[in-house]
Amino acid sequence: WREVARSRGALTIKVVQQLMIAVIYGGIYSLGDSQSSIQDRFGLLSLIAIGAGNLAIASTIRAFPKEKSIVNAERAKGMYSVAPYFLSKVVAEAPVSAAVSALGGAALYPLVGLNRGKGKFERFVLTLVLEGLASGALGLFIGAVAPTTDTALALFPPFLVLMIVFNGFNIAEESTPRALRWIPKVSFIRWCSEGLAVNEFSGLRFSCKGARGPCCETGEQALERVSFGGSTVRGAAVAQAKLVGGLYVATLLVLRRSSPKFLRVEPPLGAPAAAAPSAAGAPRSVAWTAGAEASLQRVPFFVRGFARKRTEDYARGLADEGEGHDAGDILVTEEILLAAKEKQSSRGE
Repeated sequence: WREVARSRGALTIKVVQQLMIAVIYGGIYSLGDSQSSIQDRFGLLSLIAIGAGNLAIASTIRAFPKEKSIVNAERAKGMYSVAPYFLSKVVAEAPVSAAVSALGGAALYPLVGLNRGKGKFERFVLTLVLEGLASGALGLFIGAVAPTTDTALALFPPFLVLMIVFNGFNIAEESTPRALRWIPKVSFIRWCSEGLAVNEFSGLRFSCKGARGPCCETGEQALERVSFGGSTVRGAAVAQAKLVGGLYVATLLVLRRSSPKFLRVEPPLGAPAAAAPSAAGAPRSVAWTAGAEASLQRVPFFVRGFARKRTEDYARGLADEGEGHDAGDILVTEEILLAAKEKQSSRGE
């Protein structure tokens, strides 16, 4: 949460971007019930899906590879493991991403005159929120796979182009090469476009006045023309939710496989074996007072083990400097815990 709070500048920029896009679209589109408004609606919904997804994934790809290098360094020190870090990151950032997507959708909807039917606005915003989470999850996955930010940014355009091409409007499913038919199933832009289109066109009726060709009288007929006749908003939402979960799991697995690795140090050939430590040199056991243990429990769980180890090492150091201490008589008090914390802070650890 602290990291998210420190990113107020970036968050402000995202909010301003969403509002500017809403104003731009509102100044261009004014949807009615004419035949030309059918094309306008499909075009607008496609642009909304592409733009919202692009904003979410681009910001994640730029930041996550740099953060990953810091995380790997801290993992090397034993401060925390991958799962608690990744869980805390998702819990802290997902609500912010959802709020930004919802704000953009809420600002855009009345400005362009989209369907005002019951429940349409809520489903529109929910679809955008799910796409924001899915695109952000893909950004995390690309950032986890890529060794550097430059590599991640180089991988980003091909992913985005493929998802735009197979968004449901640009190529018919039966015309898709057999080897690429899996792409529409994992394209968050396709599922968002489909959900937005079904939500918008269901229940609409259009005027045939001035039609230059076959007249499309209902929204359902318009959906049939782009092969969305059997689609539902719920189905698109479920597909996006599966993408979010699958990409989070994949990112976690990649991060686990990329754990810090170190060379093993072995004694030179022929060197005498190290003598076993004597009882006098054995590590002393450490006990904690109830107050110190209670204070430790207030430390975030994913760095608690690291804090315990550093505090006990500090207490052993104090005992080694003193005299008359027998093995097993080291006791961590609240004062020692506080002193260890201050020492770590002064070192910038």
